[in-house]
Amino acid sequence: MMKRNILFLLIFTMLMAAVACSKKDNKTNTDTTTSASTKKEEETAGKENPDSQTESSSQETADKEASDIELSQHRVIASSVAVVEILDALGVPMVGVPTSSYELPESVKEAQRIGNPMSPDMEIMASLEPTVIISVDSLTEELKTQFEALNIPGKFLNLSSYDGLKESITSLGVYFGVEEKAAELILECKGKETAITALIDGKESPSVLIIFGVSGSFMAATESTYVGDLVKRVGATNVLEGMGGSFIPVDMEFLADKNPEYILFMAHANPEESLEAFRKEFDTNEAWQNFDAVKDDKVIALDTGYFGMSANLLATEAMEKLVGYLYTE
Repeated sequence: MMKRNILFLLIFTMLMAAVACSKKDNKTNTDTTTSASTKKEEETAGKENPDSQTESSSQETADKEASDIELSQHRVIASSVAVVEILDALGVPMVGVPTSSYELPESVKEAQRIGNPMSPDMEIMASLEPTVIISVDSLTEELKTQFEALNIPGKFLNLSSYDGLKESITSLGVYFGVEEKAAELILECKGKETAITALIDGKESPSVLIIFGVSGSFMAATESTYVGDLVKRVGATNVLEGMGGSFIPVDMEFLADKNPEYILFMAHANPEESLEAFRKEFDTNEAWQNFDAVKDDKVIALDTGYFGMSANLLATEAMEKLVGYLYTE
């Protein structure tokens, strides 16, 4: 008991001494604490979002593990046309590809058709025993859970912009161990970028409205869309510049006030049907007749092969086409 009291007294004395020292050297300790705190913050930078860090780390690990597998051992399913074209250019064989009206590369002639990119047939995909399914990140919410339920690894690419396309090519190059081919594709893209920049150098930026049509309904596309990104890259100004989201409802009064020099029309599903509906809209809605773009015959229907919802390997050719459309004078 006595030993316990002596121990308690000793601890109490030490605490009081520490408090006294703390008060005496308060300024010095404050500076030291601030420095230590700053150091601590620097050390923990990037740890604020552990989920994001973990997901990124897991993806990097998966890419590294995949690159250790012989290319011939992979059983790859590409769930969108754009992905098929990229993998084909990289020399990656595929066992499954989307069902599409678009012409697919000769290399996938014998590949199993898996259905619509937005709702592929999970039973068919599972039967192919894939080592990975490559899709686009705009469909992550719809497909990731389904892939996981079948215990099928999925890799989702960012094809919503030109930069995303280049990053995806590089990522796939690492994943499948074909870095050299990926680097060649990127180098080719950069060469064409330089040429395009030279074509528009010193020219005034034209104003543009992008109309997106699907199944007879229309939306206006912002800079956040793939086509919006291409328009910005060739020096044009989207009249919806700075607006959030990818698509907004067509507000005729608002758009008439913006009065774009050019109107670009892009279609998604059933492009011929959408284009016909678009032409009918312009013929029957007199409000469009007040736009300078309509008066000056600067309404352009974009070729869906070059201007789709997702970036593809024709991106630089698409930019060259835009330069031809928008800088004709």
